[in-house]
Amino acid sequence: MFGLSWVGSSHALAVDTNQHGNGGHTVKAPIQDPSYAKWSRLAFQEAGKVYTLLDYRYIGKSNVAPGVVQQQFRFWVKKDGAEFPLIVSIRYDPVTEKVFTILMEQENRGTLRIL
Repeated sequence: MFGLSWVGSSHALAVDTNQHGNGGHTVKAPIQDPSYAKWSRLAFQEAGKVYTLLDYRYIGKSNVAPGVVQQQFRFWVKKDGAEFPLIVSIRYDPVTEKVFTILMEQENRGTLRIL
């Protein structure tokens, strides 16, 4: 079995959880955070202020204008007893990483895309 555990904010370590003769685990080489990890944490933080977060999926990164990059995430959330998909879009300057906007929109179920 193969597991992943977070170490700090800059990288993760791969841990082989198969039992060996000595009953221990083998720690393998560090694995870098995905390029969107910082933005994922921000999306979790902001959406979690308003909704109960049940699940999420990274949608992707796009250049929306010169000097403006967008990272998007789809969350499955719950609020007031209702569960629904929520799109969180973070737009920022790719050089300075200054955030311009964080937009949270309930996704219309009729327009759900299969990822």
